[in-house]
Amino acid sequence: MRVMAKDEAGVWATWRVGRRRLAWRPDYEGWAINSVDTTGIVLVLNVIPLALYLVTWIAALVATTITWPLRAITGRWPVVAYSITTGDTIYRIDVQGRGAADALAQRWALEIKQHGQPQATAAGA
Repeated sequence: MRVMAKDEAGVWATWRVGRRRLAWRPDYEGWAINSVDTTGIVLVLNVIPLALYLVTWIAALVATTITWPLRAITGRWPVVAYSITTGDTIYRIDVQGRGAADALAQRWALEIKQHGQPQATAAGA
């Protein structure tokens, strides 16, 4: 879920909070070549970064087909909270049970709305 909250400085930030569903989320770091080119070479060269990005997404989806059943069997579910706006800190805790993971995500969402960041620690989870 997405949560809007003010941080300590009073700036609005958007947070993403919840159970981690994919094995990992592929990052796009601007691999594309930015250039004004009338010959089309840059367009052809940008196919390579796009293909690499798609391959990492396919790998993440394939890995998810393995990690999702493992999470269900072991009962350990990762809960994450991170600011989409700043992206500086990622809060992550593995909890036992899917219900406990959903409850922690709800608690973190409430804490982010109240305090601007999650207050729960691994000991509190």
